[in-house]
Amino acid sequence: MLSSFQLSVPADARYRVLAPEVAAKYAALAGCSDDDARAVLTEVEAAAAQMAASGDDIAVSFAAAAGELVVTLSCAGRSTAVRRAAAGVE
Repeated sequence: MLSSFQLSVPADARYRVLAPEVAAKYAALAGCSDDDARAVLTEVEAAAAQMAASGDDIAVSFAAAAGELVVTLSCAGRSTAVRRAAAGVE
């Protein structure tokens, strides 16, 4: 079973890059295909870049259950989720 967890990244691009990199690794561990893991990276990167405009830290939560990976990003009262099928989680 893959554990859920949260992290917070600064809006500054030097640190914000951690969110998509961790998301892609989490997707791979959850059993997503390489293509899906790359798509998760791209989508999380885009979402984090949009949220960074506020200058606030970005909260990122990772969860995998019932065959689905969910990465949720929240910042300045906004949130968005990236979802993918994950073969490695029940």
